[in-house]
Amino acid sequence: MMKRLWSQVPSGGSLPESVWRSRHRFLAGLTFFHAVAIALAAPFLGKHWELSLWAFFDDDSMLHIVGEGLVVASFGAFACWRRVGRTVQATLVGFGLMSSSAILVHLSGGYIEFHFHFFVMLAFLALCQDWIPYLLAVAFVAVHHGVVGVLWPQSVYNHEAAINAPWTWAGIHALFVLWSCVGSVIAWRFNERAYAQTALILEAAGEGIFGIDTERRIVFINPAAAAILGIDARAAIGKRIAQIVHHLAADGTRLLDEDSPILAPLKDRKAHQASDQIFARVDGAYLPVDYVSTPMIERDQLTGVVVSFKDITARHHSEAALQQSHRMLEETLVQLKATQQQMLQQERLRAMGQMASGIAHDFNNSLSPIVGFAELLMRTPDLPRETTQAYAELITIAALDAASVIKRLRELYRERNETALDGAVDLGRCIDEVVALTQPRWKNQALGQGIAIRVDTRVAKVPLVTGDAPAIREMLANLIFNAVDAMPEGGTITVRARAENHDVLLEVADTGTGMTEDVRQRCLEPFFSTKGKHGTGLGLSLVHRTIERHGGTLTIASEPGRGSAFAVRLPGRDKVATFSTPVESPAPTRPLRVLLVDDDPLVRKSVVAQLETQGHTVETAANGREGLERFAAGRFDLVVTDRAMPEMGGDQVAAQVARSRPATPVIMLTGFGDLMDAKGDHPPGVGTIVSKPVTLDALTRAIREVTAKVPAPLR
Repeated sequence: MMKRLWSQVPSGGSLPESVWRSRHRFLAGLTFFHAVAIALAAPFLGKHWELSLWAFFDDDSMLHIVGEGLVVASFGAFACWRRVGRTVQATLVGFGLMSSSAILVHLSGGYIEFHFHFFVMLAFLALCQDWIPYLLAVAFVAVHHGVVGVLWPQSVYNHEAAINAPWTWAGIHALFVLWSCVGSVIAWRFNERAYAQTALILEAAGEGIFGIDTERRIVFINPAAAAILGIDARAAIGKRIAQIVHHLAADGTRLLDEDSPILAPLKDRKAHQASDQIFARVDGAYLPVDYVSTPMIERDQLTGVVVSFKDITARHHSEAALQQSHRMLEETLVQLKATQQQMLQQERLRAMGQMASGIAHDFNNSLSPIVGFAELLMRTPDLPRETTQAYAELITIAALDAASVIKRLRELYRERNETALDGAVDLGRCIDEVVALTQPRWKNQALGQGIAIRVDTRVAKVPLVTGDAPAIREMLANLIFNAVDAMPEGGTITVRARAENHDVLLEVADTGTGMTEDVRQRCLEPFFSTKGKHGTGLGLSLVHRTIERHGGTLTIASEPGRGSAFAVRLPGRDKVATFSTPVESPAPTRPLRVLLVDDDPLVRKSVVAQLETQGHTVETAANGREGLERFAAGRFDLVVTDRAMPEMGGDQVAAQVARSRPATPVIMLTGFGDLMDAKGDHPPGVGTIVSKPVTLDALTRAIREVTAKVPAPLR
C-alpha cells in the first residue's frame, strides 16, 4: 500500500523547459502585480506620508507599505535571474507570493477572507511542479500562522475567538492548507503523467520531432531530432528555426522562412509533406530527409507547427548500393552472356566439325562403290555386257544415295522432314543392292579376317513398304558398316526381313564384340562414338532418324562378347494410304534446240550428253551474261540454266528470257530443288525446277512438262 501511495506522489522537476518557462513567467508577473497592488493600497487605507528613517518601521506610514511592496518586487526580480537555476527561481517566486499574502492579511487587519489568499497562491505555485519551492511555501504558511499567529495574534486575526485561541485557529488554517495541498498535488500528478506519456512518446519515436510557435521559435524537440540535427535539445528551446536547421532548395540554395514548405502551415493551416528534401545543419553538414509539417490548432487558434522528419541517408546509401549491385549484375550478365556465346560458338564449331566428319564418313560410304566399280569398268574393258550393265546400275544407285546423304543431313540439321515419303519400296531389292554396294568393305576387312554376310531368303515374301528408297538403303548400309566395325577379327552378318502382323520386320545381327548396357543406352545419341577419332557418332543417329521418319521403331539387343542385333519394324504398305501407280518413264520428246547455261564444265558436259541422247541440239554458255548474249543471237526452243552462278545467276537469266521471249520455256537446275519446292520458291520465268544431281528421267520429264504448254515452232 505504501508503494502504491508513493507511486501517486509527483516526482517533481519533470516539466519541459518551454512549459516551465511559460509558467514561471506567469508566476513572476503575478508577483510583480502583487508588489504594485500593495504599494497602491497605502493611499486607499489612509496611511500618512512621512519621509524619515523611522517611517519605514511605522505600520501607519505610507513609506512602510511601499517598502513592503518593494520587498515583494525584489523577490520577483531575483526570480527572473536564469543563472541561478529553475529551483532557486521558483523558490524566489514562492517567497514573493507568500510574502504578498502575509502583507495583505496584515493590511486588512486580519480579515479571514484574506487568509484564503495563501491557499490560492499555493495552488498557483504548484504549477512549477517542483517540491522544494512548494514545501518552502507551505513552511512559510505554517510559520506565519503557527508562530506569528500565536505570538502576535492581533496581527493575524481580527476577531476575539481567534485572538483568544490562536492554536485552535492555527490548526483550522492548517487543515485548509492540507486540503489545498492535496488538491494541488493530485492535479500536479495528473498533469505530470500526461506530460510523462507525451515525453515518452517523443523520446521513443525514431523520427525527429520538433514544435515551432507562430514566432518561428522552437517550443519542444525530441532527442531523435536533436541527435539528427547535432544540437543540444535544452539549448534549442526558444531559438528560431533558422538557428537550428536550414531548408535547402533543389539547387542547393537556402530557402527563406517565407518560402520554406516547413512553415507553410502557418499560412494555409494545411499539412505539408515532402520526400528527398535537403536539411543543412548548423555545423555545415547536409542530410536528405522526408518530412511532414502539421499545424497545431487550439480552440480554432493556430498556435504553431509540428514537424516530423526522418533521415534517409541510409536509404540513399542502400539505393546507391542496390544500383551498384544492379550495374555489377548487369555487367556480370553481359560477361556471362558473352562467355555463353563464346561457348556456344565453340560448341557449334565442334558440332560443325563433327558434322563435317560425319558427312565425309557417310559420303565416302556412298563414294566407295562408285570408285570401286568405276575402276573395274576402266581396267577390265572385256567384261561381259551383263556385268558391265550391273556395275553401271550399282554406280547409279550409289551416286543417288550419295546425293540422298547430303539431303538427309540437311534435313537433320534443319529438323524438318521436307521430302515426302510416298514411294513404294521393295525391301528385298534394297537389301540386294546394299549388300552389293557394301561388298568392297566387308570383303576387304582391315585386319584381313573374313566377314560373311548372309541374307535370309524369306525376304522375297516381304510386302512393299512406303518410304524413301535411298534413305532405307543408307540406313541398311550404316547398319552393315557398323556391324563390320564391331567384328575386327571377322564374323558373320545376318540380314533378315519378314512380314509380321502387317508390319515388316528387318533385322541386322552380327557376331561381334557387342555393347555394354551404358553404350547400348547411348548409342543413338548424335556424335556419341566408341571408336575414338575414327568415329563420328552419326551413323546410328541417322539410322534412328530415318526409322522415325518412316513411322517405324528400333529395338537393340546386345551383350558384351555376344554381338548385337538391330531390329527395325516398319509399317507395311497396306497400313498407309494408297498411292497412285508410278508413272512410266516418258518417251523421248521431239528434237529441240537447247541453250544450256552452267558454270561447271563437268555438269555442262554431263547434261549435254543426256540431252543429245534424246536427239536435241545443244549450245552451251559458261555464265549468265554469256548465256543471254547467245540467246539474243540465236533462236532456241528451250533454255536450261543453273541457278547459282558468278556475276549473274539463273534467276536473272530466266527473268530476262521471259521479258524478251515469253514463249521460250526455262528449266532451272539447282542442288536445292526440294527446299525450293517446300518453301514455294519459284523464280519468275522458270517453268519447272530439276534437282541436282540431274538424272535423265528427271530431265526428260521436265522437258515434256514445259514444252507441252508451248506449240511446236514452224520450221
